[in-house]
Amino acid sequence: MPRSRSGAALAATLLLGACVPRTAPPAAPPPAPPPVIVIPAEPPVPAGATPAVRVGILVDTPRAEIFSTSPMTITSTVSERALGRAVAGERLTVSAGRNGTLRVTGSTGAEVASGPSPLLFRPEGGGEVSIGGKPYRGDAIVQANPSGSVTAINVLDMETYLLGVVPQEIGRVGPELLEAAKAQAVAARTYAVKYLGRRQQLGFDVFATVQDQVYGGMAAEHDPVSRAVRETAGEILTYQGQPIEAYYHSTCAGQTAAIDEVWNERPVPYLVSVVDVDPATREAYDRSSSRFRWTQRWTAEQINAALGRTLRDSLPAGVSSVGQLRDMRILEKTQSGRVRRMRIETTGGNFTVGKDRIRWILTTPSGAALNSSKFDVQVVRGAGGRVTEVVATGGGWGHGIGMCQVGAMGRARAGQDYRTILEAYYPGTRLRDLY
Repeated sequence: MPRSRSGAALAATLLLGACVPRTAPPAAPPPAPPPVIVIPAEPPVPAGATPAVRVGILVDTPRAEIFSTSPMTITSTVSERALGRAVAGERLTVSAGRNGTLRVTGSTGAEVASGPSPLLFRPEGGGEVSIGGKPYRGDAIVQANPSGSVTAINVLDMETYLLGVVPQEIGRVGPELLEAAKAQAVAARTYAVKYLGRRQQLGFDVFATVQDQVYGGMAAEHDPVSRAVRETAGEILTYQGQPIEAYYHSTCAGQTAAIDEVWNERPVPYLVSVVDVDPATREAYDRSSSRFRWTQRWTAEQINAALGRTLRDSLPAGVSSVGQLRDMRILEKTQSGRVRRMRIETTGGNFTVGKDRIRWILTTPSGAALNSSKFDVQVVRGAGGRVTEVVATGGGWGHGIGMCQVGAMGRARAGQDYRTILEAYYPGTRLRDLY
C-alpha cells in the first residue's frame, strides 16, 4: 500500500503500501496486474493538448449526492440539452430510474431534472463540485448501471487530477523533498496516460483508490507537492516511444525487484532489479522507512486461521479443510532476496506458493497482506514438535517493482534531481514532454 522529515511524514509514506495494484481480499490472491506488453518502436505517443481524465469516485452505489459551491447546470450528454439548474449549495440526489434514465431530486425531494443516462453536472464560474460529500475540481458525470445502481465520475484535466494524486502517493512532503515529489509526479502522470480508457466498460478511466492511484480531490492538495506537479507538467516516461508501466511502491529494503521476480510476467527491460544503496555511505536510500526491516509473528491459532482462509481454494479434491500447519520453509529466493517458492505443509495438504502471492497467503492477524515477499521464516515448535508460533523477519513494503518511494526521498536528500531518480529506478527509459 515510513516517510520523511518527521515521524508524521514518515507515517504518511506508509499509507502507500505498494503502488498499483496493491490490494486484494485476504481470502484470495490479488488480481493479476495488467499484462506487460512488448512495446514496438512505432507508433510513438502523439503530443498534444492536456488530456482529460475520468475518475470513478462512487462506483455502483444506490444513489449519489452532488452539489456545488456555485450554481450548477445539469445537461444530458445524449442530447446535449440543459435539463435543469441548481443553486449554489443545493444538495442533489441522483438515482437510477427505468430504462437507463436518471432522476435528480433536490433537498426537499422535489424533482430537479430527469433524463437519459449519463448526466453532466457542471459548476458555473469555476466552482467546485462535491461528490459524496468530498470536493473536487472539474465536472461530475453520473451514469446509470444495468443493476439499477449509479456511478459518479469526476472529469477533469490530467494536471489537475495529479494535484489530488501525488500527495496521496508520496505523502505531504515538504520543499526539501521536491525532487522526490517531482519523480512521483512523473510516475503518476505516466501511469495515468498509459491507462486512459483502460476501464472504458465501467464508464471511466481510473478508480480513485489503490486499484489504480489514490486520488483525494481538493482535500488532498498540498502546496509543496503541487509545485512538483506544475514544474513537471506534461512530462512522462517512455520506452521505444510508448508510455511505460510506471509501477512504484513504498519501500524496497535496499534493492528493487524485477517484474518477473514478483508477478508471472515476462521480463521488461526497464523493470529490473536495482540495488538502491548510496555508494558513498553504503547505506540503503530507503533506510528511513519504518518498514525497512520488520518482524511479523503469528501464534499457531493465528497462522492456522490465516491459511484456512487463503489456501482454501487450493485444497486437493475431496479435502474440505486446510487443517493445521505442520511445516513451512522457503525453497528458493530471487536475485533481490524475495521468496520465489515456499512449501507449506498442513494436515489438509501440501502447497507450493511464491512470488507476490505469498503476501496474500501469509496475511497478518489483522487480515492485511504481509509487508513484502522479502523475508525469512522460522517455525517455532513446542513439546512433541507441535507448531506454537511462526516468525517472519523481512524488509520492505509493497511489491518492490519500479520506483521505491522512500528510496526516492533518500536520493533527493542526497542531492539527486528527479531525472536522476527516475533514471535509477526505470533504467533505459526516456523523459519526454507529451504536452
